[in-house]
Amino acid sequence: MRVYANQLQRQLKQPLPKILMVFGEEPFQQQQILDQLRAHCLETGFDERVRFTADDKFNWQLVLDEAQALSLFATRKLIEVEMPNAKPGKEGAAFFKTWLELTDNENILLLWGGKLEAAQTKTKWFKSLDADSWFFPIYEISRQQMPEWVSQQVQTHQLQLTPDAQALLCDLFEGNLLGAAQEISRLSLVYPHSQIDIEKIREAVSDNSRFTVFQLGEDLLLNNNRNKIVQILQRLAGEELEPVIVSWLLHREAENLAQLKVAQQNRQFDAECKKLRIWDNRKAGYNAALNRLSIEQINSILQAIELFDREYKTTGLTFAYTRLAHICALFSGDPSLFSFNQAMLVSDYLD
Repeated sequence: MRVYANQLQRQLKQPLPKILMVFGEEPFQQQQILDQLRAHCLETGFDERVRFTADDKFNWQLVLDEAQALSLFATRKLIEVEMPNAKPGKEGAAFFKTWLELTDNENILLLWGGKLEAAQTKTKWFKSLDADSWFFPIYEISRQQMPEWVSQQVQTHQLQLTPDAQALLCDLFEGNLLGAAQEISRLSLVYPHSQIDIEKIREAVSDNSRFTVFQLGEDLLLNNNRNKIVQILQRLAGEELEPVIVSWLLHREAENLAQLKVAQQNRQFDAECKKLRIWDNRKAGYNAALNRLSIEQINSILQAIELFDREYKTTGLTFAYTRLAHICALFSGDPSLFSFNQAMLVSDYLD
């Protein structure tokens, strides 16, 4: 049966099945579930843990031999098989059938690995395990799901975060659950019995490169401070931060501006801010940017970012941060810069 990550604790109140499966593409959540399953097995009498890694030439008989071997340390074992490609082959499928038919087998089999594609969940070997297994599919946490995930982590650590502080954590650690979990754990040690606002988050993560990227977004929108923007870019370049992380932020801000521009024209600015999870303390910055940028200029910024991403990922750019500085300057709304940008786009088209 399929069990989702947020159902694990409730599911562990039920008797364990013969087979546990944990497959997915997000390593932090997968590790959390594996750790909890291992701990539960140990608490319930599976005192020995044995691990195998199944490659294309793996001999599944080794697992059966281990299950049937007498142990000096335990009567019941947790036997793990890591399956990086999640393809057991004919031998593996036959092994699963044999495992389920063993009458004197008190061991638990834990299978885990990377993401299972939809086609793999429809194979005979997978379907044959459905009635006698728990399958934990691990999915990436999307931007829309990040606030709920952070909220759960905050509750687990009994922290008190203001809404804008929680939103900042979501921005800083989107796509990096391990970093977010570590930061929340650290905050629980630094501020154990006090409310944590956005300024305390800033102080706590001021040495984090992602926070510096977030500052870049604020200066683009709030202050239009070109000197500060250049300083931030120099710091990020010095830290050898991957340029695509910066372009990701620039693209996100430009996309937000494009959607807000339309909403502003339809007098739906506040509603769109709520939809985009833009908190009140950032609305002034977006308003300032919208007042100096036309929709045509915003679209030109998006084209410049797309051109940067395409060239960086295909041919590479020797001076990537110089190009990023030019894109940042476009957020100022200076018409002369857009003329130069248009010339670059035309040149790329002709090439």
